[in-house]
Amino acid sequence: MSSAYRISMLVNDQPGVLARISNLFGSHDVNIESIKTKKYKQEETTRIQIASSAEEKQVKSLIIGLQGLMDVVEVDADTIQRSSFQQRLQQRADTIQVLQQQKTLSRKASYWFVACSLFLTLFGTNIPASLYSLYRVEWGLTSGMISLVFAIYAFTVIPAIIIAGQLSDQIGRKKVIIPGIFFSLVGTACFTIANGIEMLLIGRLFQGLSVGILNGVAVAALTELDDRRNTKKTALICALAVTLGNALGPILSGLLGDFAPIPLRLSYYVHLLLIIPCFFALFFLNENIRPGLKPVQLKKPYVPKAIVKPFIVASFTSFLAWSIISMFMSIIPSNLSSFTELNSLTISGIVVALGLIAAAANQILLKQLSLKKLMTVGYVFLALGLFLLVITIYAQSLTLLLLSAVLIGAGNGPAYAGSLALVNEVAPTQMKGNIVSFFFVITYLGVSLPVIGLGFITQTIGVAGAVTGYAIMMGIFIVIVSGFAWKERKSIF
Repeated sequence: MSSAYRISMLVNDQPGVLARISNLFGSHDVNIESIKTKKYKQEETTRIQIASSAEEKQVKSLIIGLQGLMDVVEVDADTIQRSSFQQRLQQRADTIQVLQQQKTLSRKASYWFVACSLFLTLFGTNIPASLYSLYRVEWGLTSGMISLVFAIYAFTVIPAIIIAGQLSDQIGRKKVIIPGIFFSLVGTACFTIANGIEMLLIGRLFQGLSVGILNGVAVAALTELDDRRNTKKTALICALAVTLGNALGPILSGLLGDFAPIPLRLSYYVHLLLIIPCFFALFFLNENIRPGLKPVQLKKPYVPKAIVKPFIVASFTSFLAWSIISMFMSIIPSNLSSFTELNSLTISGIVVALGLIAAAANQILLKQLSLKKLMTVGYVFLALGLFLLVITIYAQSLTLLLLSAVLIGAGNGPAYAGSLALVNEVAPTQMKGNIVSFFFVITYLGVSLPVIGLGFITQTIGVAGAVTGYAIMMGIFIVIVSGFAWKERKSIF
């Protein structure tokens, strides 16, 4: 038997929230008899009251459904008639409160599973970094072939970033993240059976898809899963996950490559053992319901005019930070003897990891600084690291090489974390996945294109000349970007 009731909801002021509520009522065969809205005391929230009639079973089901809707902060209900129903409503309210508590715990678990997925994706992607010198010896690969492996990764990751960000804004983060982690698993599996460059290329293709999907979408997903929607905290967590994943992958593969049996396989087996449980856990990911009210539409990456200047500074700062540190993840490990008198997979892994560990450490140590100061510190350390790297080439000193790695890492950490936090802060909620993904497109152009070109130039003029020219070019870009950021600081920060 139906009763009259009133449901009161507090919602975020976001496009489509009222349509989602209306659709949910329709899916439960409940008619909305009247609806009232008024601004709430908290910023960017509205109180909605809906009156209707339904059976008790429908009410319970509807309440639970409303709790899961995107941008619905809280839900309460009471009867308009029949005081005998009050006790049942109270019982239902108690049940909802328990469900809310369970949902909060689930959101926290989901938050860390997404962060773990991002870490494991980058961890697996960077395992090959210390093994390229072994691949060159084992299969007779040239520097050009190694650059081709990087190229296939770049040409895959960038379109994946563009598509994944827009898809996640329209169909939900979970439906995009699960395929992303699956592609990482497939990419690692390809490396475990590789016996030539063909399978290396296929493995890197799947790894490019995975990284392209996870990067921008994970940032948006973590922002939504954080109860306080703390954009700076989320950016720091994502930056740490990326940095530590990039660092620990080469350390593992370097150590196992030097001292363990089956050096070209074992580190990938370790990655599979870690990533498979995480993959299955993502099927239970807590996510606000995001029904497809419109057909999926893919558009060109777009940045609103109001945030163009901060977006330019943030994205090109990240471009520079990763362009510079990518040398330590590609050229230097496979050409270690050109910088020192040593030739060791373990040392190669340590050189890569040391820079990235310094990046992670500086992200943590400097997290209280303003975004402007974070990025400024990043510019200074990057410039110093480049200067020392040029000296290292001609001094042939392992000590100087390690110190330059630390300086460049110390610059990469705050520059990347600050730029990501800036984009995450200025991006509108309804476009966050798309805008953050566009940011990562420019970032990965920095990761890929300069290093690919550097690999081919190395074959012509040698490692010393190529790296010296590269360092000078990056130094000039640092001056240009930092100068623009200083000039436009009032409209950016």
